[in-house]
Amino acid sequence: MTKEFKSLKASGLSDDFDAEVDGSEPIIDVGEEEDHITISCIFPGFDLSDDEQDVKGEKKPFKEVGISGVGFVSESGQPLMPVFRRFVNVPQGCDVEVNVEKGSVVTFDDILVTPAQEKAMDGEEEHEFEFDEEAYKKDEFYPKDIVKVSDPQDVDGYNAVLVEICPLQFNPVKRKIRGYSNITVTLKFSPKDEEDEENRFPFIDPELEREGFGNLLLNPRRRMVAMRPSIPIGPPIPPIIPPFFLPEFIIIHHGDFKVAAQKLANWKNTKGISTQIVDIERVGNTVAKIKEFIRSRRKPWFSRLRYVLLFGDTNHIVTENVSGNATDYYYSTPKDPSSGSDCVSPWIAIGRIPVQTKQEAQDVVDQIISYEKNPPCDPAYYERMTAAAYFQDNWPQDGRADRAYMKTMEGIRSHLVSIGKEVQRVYVSNNPNPQKYKDGTAVPAEVKSAIVDENTATDMLISETAEGQLMVGHRDHGGTTGWEHPPFRNGDLDAITSAYPSIFLSINCWTGRFDFSAPSDCFAEVMLKLKGGAPSLIAATRPSGTWRNDSLIKALFDALFPGVIPTYPGTTASYAIKNNRLGDILNYAKMYLFVAHGTNSGVKDHLEIYHVVGDPTLELWKELPKVIRLTVKVIRRYLLIQLSASPKGGVITISERGKILKTVKTSSTQVKVPLKNLKLLKPIPGIRRRTISVCLSAPGYRFIEKKVMI
Repeated sequence: MTKEFKSLKASGLSDDFDAEVDGSEPIIDVGEEEDHITISCIFPGFDLSDDEQDVKGEKKPFKEVGISGVGFVSESGQPLMPVFRRFVNVPQGCDVEVNVEKGSVVTFDDILVTPAQEKAMDGEEEHEFEFDEEAYKKDEFYPKDIVKVSDPQDVDGYNAVLVEICPLQFNPVKRKIRGYSNITVTLKFSPKDEEDEENRFPFIDPELEREGFGNLLLNPRRRMVAMRPSIPIGPPIPPIIPPFFLPEFIIIHHGDFKVAAQKLANWKNTKGISTQIVDIERVGNTVAKIKEFIRSRRKPWFSRLRYVLLFGDTNHIVTENVSGNATDYYYSTPKDPSSGSDCVSPWIAIGRIPVQTKQEAQDVVDQIISYEKNPPCDPAYYERMTAAAYFQDNWPQDGRADRAYMKTMEGIRSHLVSIGKEVQRVYVSNNPNPQKYKDGTAVPAEVKSAIVDENTATDMLISETAEGQLMVGHRDHGGTTGWEHPPFRNGDLDAITSAYPSIFLSINCWTGRFDFSAPSDCFAEVMLKLKGGAPSLIAATRPSGTWRNDSLIKALFDALFPGVIPTYPGTTASYAIKNNRLGDILNYAKMYLFVAHGTNSGVKDHLEIYHVVGDPTLELWKELPKVIRLTVKVIRRYLLIQLSASPKGGVITISERGKILKTVKTSSTQVKVPLKNLKLLKPIPGIRRRTISVCLSAPGYRFIEKKVMI
């Protein structure tokens, strides 16, 4: 049996609904009132496919149960059940009461739901099939609760709760599924008697919003609302304008890398990202002191801090060890986790440049600046992308994949091709005759024909990296020194020289192990330092769960090219992450793990191990940069700046001898600045005239600089 659709006999479907065309994806509607939010769900049905497995020598006729576009309740060895999750934006300072209304129930007999394989990793070690015998002896429906709602948490400035809706429940003893096609959840709000002081006056600078995080919410429209008891305290106090000179980006560096850190900071300031550098000696080179330093600067309501870079390897700036995981993650969170399954959301995007020498530091900074300042002029570069994946069919080798590697990359590739990208497949298989993906759907003929042997695949990856790729994504196993299938390892990188960079999303095990004993480097470190390699990339420091990895890479691409992940309700627009910055993109993908997998120890593990190896503020190119004409003149003691267009998010910086004198956000095509307002530097003796530099930086536009004598 391939996929089979099972109807839940839903009411409220349109007359033209066709299960063959529309499938099992839920239909969601949201209604908002001042004191409540109503979430109305229609679940047309679910998909069923065979997943026979051997358990202690006995063949068991498991069935995989799925609903398109949703995640799973996934506990090791227990029934794998679909669940719809999304964040919901709720008012500040309120208690949330949950009411649930269910429609009529539909039952299905003689179904043995397959168990969750939570411990399946993307390393090369063999995975033992997970089957919780005690769970399958329980004569009760699982999961117990149809609806769960979390406590509020910060999601890029949203005060959001995570809502989980399980339309299906399974009784393993009776081998029965019961389902609800129509479920309505009402969240009712009432003022809290008391509220944490730090949450009383939330501040969100619109310029610091990342926009795309709204894709994960059912009600993404931002409303600065609070629900508190009315207190007659006189007229409202005008809002305090935050001090905008505070940094948006802090680079914490080891003393050996001060020159390189300052060069990077100068560039970021020129781009309009307010940046400061701090020596680790001033911070204190312990986990506790680094956390205290960062959190104390992020916590004030007026703080603009959103990015932190650790400049130096782990012997220069300490990383944290959490249950064996090397992680910088909790430097980016407001608090530490309270338990082994507590998932703390980030409030900063963090990265690390794990270099050992001054020359390595300078080389990495030069590559970052070159990528942002002088992107390739070749239009074809912005269409080239690579999808690398493995069809794993170990045992029994029956033509059906054991993992979702290739199906995941094919889904992403299909979306990218639909928006005009040229995505090269680099696929390998351990079965010469692949027939079905993990979910039971057939492998298309064009995918089969794209599968090559491993030597050819390695040659293709070397060639494509040398050519330069806008993005390269990988799904399969990994090790400290590279990818397993298709093989692409540190030794292969020696053959690569390129004038064009490639951004790598290395979603597998170990390839980002930046705490690997010096002088050895992990794959991500070698790639970062490679001329013509990746100016920054994303990878994991430790073994990573295979299903969460599939979700992570989908969200990474969705952050740049919206549409990989569905939004709900269906009419909700999908947005890219503002400014395409790599750290924000990773944080978005991590928050999607909450949606796809809930909050558990596996998700917590992924939050900890995945890192930006490089610069978290790196602005990724998605298409050929646009060009703006910039004209600068001095007229009657005024600096006249003229633009051919006024780009959204544009920043003009005026500097002298490398010192920023003034920063202006573009709002029109002409800017007139009195020279007396520039606070010019003291003149150099013997030189009568001085040179002023005017630069324009804007997302999606080529950087431009003009100099003028005054």
